[in-house]
Amino acid sequence: MINKVFFIFVVIFSFADNIHAKELPSLFTVNIPVDQYNNTNDGLNKAFNQLIKKLSGSRDKSYLWRIGDAKLNKIDFVSSYSINIIDGKESLSVEFNRTTLIPELRKINMPLIGFSRPVILFLIKIDSGEGVPSYMDLNNPADSIQTDIQITLNEIASDRGVYLELPAFDLEDQNFFKQTNILFSPAQHIKEKFYNDELLSFEISRVGINQWLINGDLNSQLSLQEDMILGFFSEQIHLFIDSFLLVKPLEKGTVGDRLMLSITGLESFEDVQAVELELDKIFAIKSRDFHFFDRANIEYQTQLFQTTDALLKELRGSNKLFVKEFTRDATKLYLEYLN
Repeated sequence: MINKVFFIFVVIFSFADNIHAKELPSLFTVNIPVDQYNNTNDGLNKAFNQLIKKLSGSRDKSYLWRIGDAKLNKIDFVSSYSINIIDGKESLSVEFNRTTLIPELRKINMPLIGFSRPVILFLIKIDSGEGVPSYMDLNNPADSIQTDIQITLNEIASDRGVYLELPAFDLEDQNFFKQTNILFSPAQHIKEKFYNDELLSFEISRVGINQWLINGDLNSQLSLQEDMILGFFSEQIHLFIDSFLLVKPLEKGTVGDRLMLSITGLESFEDVQAVELELDKIFAIKSRDFHFFDRANIEYQTQLFQTTDALLKELRGSNKLFVKEFTRDATKLYLEYLN
């Protein structure tokens, strides 16, 4: 009995520690700078391709080939488009129709990720050899390298539909960084203080004339010229996101898991409606049926498109549904609705 209680506590604690992702309301909106397309039709097609990258979490070109093989007309899924000024640049802003698109993507067995998206936090130390090394601060860009990295992070975040963030330090953080205690970990301090699903910590150091090394969670192995830093950084971040968002399609002939969802914390009929809306945003759920309902609890029998792990990956960031416990033997997932 003691072991069972301890196991449940560990499961709850580990899930609680990972509830950090945020909803991405602009999931079905894509912005393409005007210098990246030739005409409106070309822009709409490129916007659709970028949307597939956001929805699947993958840069795998085979997903676009599936769409071509299925003879889906990309422009048919456009709800509206307009020319807007975004970050000082003229861009084609395209809104796609979720209601018509998602069923078609399901037909070609494309793995999809819903509105809940991870927050990846960066702790980056810059040592240019021209003063005291410093950490990149969101509110105080120190030099052109930091400015360029921030722009790159924003571009990748928009492209992949994730949150890539730098911390904004306060006086307490700055004092911590001055400590010489070898037991103090800046990365652990930042990871515990700031909202994140994953922290990437690394140092960019100048080791010679126009020679730089990147060490830590990103590692360049060999020295880079300054104009190579952004290209290396960008590709490494894309590779990390590829792995972090990966949802493996089911093998041909297999079906997704069946799972009981038990949701507590309901206080009113409005809460039930809110739960329904939240579940609608989770793309891992294929269908759900009411199994049990009372004043404070509701249960659904669900059929998933893929595995339970894919569902947990989506749920980890819901700001309304908190994962309390998952019992694999009983295939039952316990959630709490957060008012």
